[in-house]
Amino acid sequence: MKLYLVKERDRMVWVAALADEVMYSYVANTGKFHDNLALRNDFYMERHFTYTEIGSAQAQRLIDTGLGHLDENAYTEALAEWRADPKPLDPTEVLSMAAGFNP
Repeated sequence: MKLYLVKERDRMVWVAALADEVMYSYVANTGKFHDNLALRNDFYMERHFTYTEIGSAQAQRLIDTGLGHLDENAYTEALAEWRADPKPLDPTEVLSMAAGFNP
């Protein structure tokens, strides 16, 4: 598993984790990583965002700042789907798994 800081221009947007071609983004509103197909498509094809590989410690610091928090009114549908996600990933597990693969 690899971790990335995802930016849109100079604005930090997500902490993301890539595992077996599945991209997960950390959603601060739920406190979990969730499968994010749109982000996966961007990573492999579109490249509207920039992706910088980061380590587990940096990912934890970014998560602690609240990175990945979405406006509840603007993202009602996406947040409802993520809250109903039957298989979210716990940040502790994601960061532990990534620790062996990142600097």
